[in-house]
Amino acid sequence: MVLRRGTARPGRVPTPAPLLASGVRVYTAGEYEHELAACLLAFKNGGRTDLTGVLATVLSGALSAAARDLAGPGGAHLWWVPVPTSGRARRRRWFDPVATVLDAAALPSGTGVRHALRHRAARFGAPGGAQKTRGRDQRARAIRGVMRAEDVAGRTCVVVDDVLTTGATAAEAVRCITAAGAHVPAVVTLAGVRPRRSPPENG
Repeated sequence: MVLRRGTARPGRVPTPAPLLASGVRVYTAGEYEHELAACLLAFKNGGRTDLTGVLATVLSGALSAAARDLAGPGGAHLWWVPVPTSGRARRRRWFDPVATVLDAAALPSGTGVRHALRHRAARFGAPGGAQKTRGRDQRARAIRGVMRAEDVAGRTCVVVDDVLTTGATAAEAVRCITAAGAHVPAVVTLAGVRPRRSPPENG
């Protein structure tokens, strides 16, 4: 109940720097803190797949907010494209968190899910480790070229991910899908990390 109250007003948020050049809008269900962060961590890293329904409900609100803004009069069909988990993470978790939640979500009318992104085979010499341990520039370098998109030419696609931090992963997904011939107007995430606040004036 507390989680649902905290994500009752999903909507558009400021676009992180890596996504600015692409001109996409960014929507999120809530801030990555408190109950939402705990729920996501338990789901992704604790194997709590029983939380799929709760997170699907949370994501559904963000999908609806994006669809309302993006759908023009008689507009194009929207396809939600999940960012795939890496092969290493899938072996560790045994499931794909974003795809699992998106497949369980209530989709707005006139939209559908398309699993169009794939991870490429690991590049020799590519840095290992989790994205969350890296800074913005390191994330951008590490994620470059690790995904490919297929069968999206001429479609309108919205990237869906779990947590928006620096925006590097979402930006790479947008780049891949756009390069494959699709129009990408937005990114939707379950949670967004609050931008670092300036230190207090007299801190």
